Amino acid sequence: MTHMNRLTDAVRHALVAVPNVSALAKEAGVSQSLLARIRSGDRQATPAVAAKIAAALTRWGETYTRAASRIRQATPRRTR
Repeated sequence: MTHMNRLTDAVRHALVAVPNVSALAKEAGVSQSLLARIRSGDRQATPAVAAKIAAALTRWGETYTRAASRIRQATPRRTR
């Protein structure tokens, strides 16, 4: 599995876990449609978008810290 596939899988897993994707999009500063396309498999997550999502999940607190960690672990080192 490539780094981008692992990253996208980690982001998709996080998107499934959140109760409100539009609130996450707003918190992360990305569009809701982008998150919907990533979740549906139409787009891959970029390291920049993944970092924004991970940061937003971390700000949301302990419940989402595990998902944020999973995204960070899947991010290629040179883009962290």
